[in-house]
Amino acid sequence: MALALLVGAPSMYGADITITGQGRRDGKQTISLSGLRADNSPQAREFVDVLRNDLIRSGWFIPVNADSASVVLSGNVGGSNAGVSAQASAKWMANMRSLAWSQSAPASQVRDAAHELCDAIVEKVTGRPSMASSKILFIGKRNGGETEVYMCDADGARVQQITSDRKLCMSPSWIPGRNAFLYTSWLTGSAAVYKVDLATKQREVISSYPGVNHGAVQSSTGNIALILSRSGGVDLYVQRGKNASRVTKSKEVNESSPSWSPDGGSIVYVSDEGRIPRLYKMNVADKQGRRLIYSSAVRESYAPEWGPNGQIAFCGRSGGRYGIYTIDANADPRTSTPVLVSPADGADYEDPSWAPDGRHIVCTRTINFKRSLVVLDTMGDPPTALHNLQGEWYLPNWGK
Repeated sequence: MALALLVGAPSMYGADITITGQGRRDGKQTISLSGLRADNSPQAREFVDVLRNDLIRSGWFIPVNADSASVVLSGNVGGSNAGVSAQASAKWMANMRSLAWSQSAPASQVRDAAHELCDAIVEKVTGRPSMASSKILFIGKRNGGETEVYMCDADGARVQQITSDRKLCMSPSWIPGRNAFLYTSWLTGSAAVYKVDLATKQREVISSYPGVNHGAVQSSTGNIALILSRSGGVDLYVQRGKNASRVTKSKEVNESSPSWSPDGGSIVYVSDEGRIPRLYKMNVADKQGRRLIYSSAVRESYAPEWGPNGQIAFCGRSGGRYGIYTIDANADPRTSTPVLVSPADGADYEDPSWAPDGRHIVCTRTINFKRSLVVLDTMGDPPTALHNLQGEWYLPNWGK
C-alpha cells in the first residue's frame, strides 16, 4: 500500500562551505575563471562561487587568475530576481580543445546550473566522471529528536529533511538511475523496508516480514538485496519483484550490509562467521560466499560499498580505531592489502559511500561521541566537512 510521504521544505540549516585549502598540487590542472565575467547580482555571484568550489572539490583543478592556465574559461553570467543566464566556453590543450555551454535557470536552480557546468568541464577536460550534480542521503537527528532521512547537494548545501516519520529509521540507499530510495523505518512500530519516490512523494512497503528487515539496496538490474530473519537466522536475501529468496543459510552466522557490484551480478556483504565480522563476495548465480580479506591490516570489517571503479570501500578496525579502507574487488584476497584512506587523527570513520566519480567517499566521522559527515579524497586531498549543522549525522549514501 502506498503511503503519503511528508516532505519538508528545503532548509539551509548552515552556511555553505567555503573551501580555502588547495590540497595536493600534483595531478591537477590550473583553471582560470577570470574571463568568466559576472554582473554584480547575488545570483551571478552565487553561480561563480559554486562553480569555483565545485572545481576545487573535484580534485582535478586549481583555480587561478591567469590566462596562461591549463584551462581557460570565458563568458558572461547575468542574474536577477528571476534567476541566472550564463554562457561559458572552456579552452584547453593550448586552445586545441574547447567546450561551449549555456543555460538559463530560475532563482531556485542557480546552484544546479553551476553544478552542471562543473560536470561538463570535468568530464570533457579530464575524461573522468564528475559528482557536482549528485545528491547525498543521510540519517539525521536534531535537538535530541527522532531520526529522519535528509538529503543535500554533493557540496553539503541545501540540506532538506525528506521524511517526517518521528520514528527510528536507518540505511537510506539510492535506487540506481531513479529519483527514489530505499530505507528501513519503524513507522508502524516494527521494522519495514520502504521505497520512497521523490518525484511523486509516495512511499511503498517493500518488505515487512516479522523480525529483521534491513540494509536494502537495489541493483542496476532491479533486484533488491536485503537482510531478513524470516527463516530463523539473520540472512542475506535477494528479492525479485515481491519474491525474496534466501542466499545464505546458516542459523549460527549473521549477515549484514549488502552492496551490489555495478553490473548487478555480485554482492559484497558482511558475515560474522568465526564470530569476527568480515567481508565476503558472492556471485548471485552460484550463491557461494567467498572471503574477501585475509590481511592482518584489519581485524574486523563492516559496511562495504562496491564503487564504480572496481574498488570496494569499507570500515575496518585496526587497533582501537575504525577507519575507511579500499580494496580491489578482483584482487587475490590472500595477497592483497587494504589501503587506508581516512586520516589517523584520533577520530573513528565509518559508513563509507562512493561518489559517482569513483574518487571521493562520504562517511561518518565520530569524535568525542559526536557524529558528522566528511568527504574523503582517495587520491590524497585532505578531508572536507560536508556541512556544519548542529546535530547527529550518519549513514550517508551518495547517489550514483
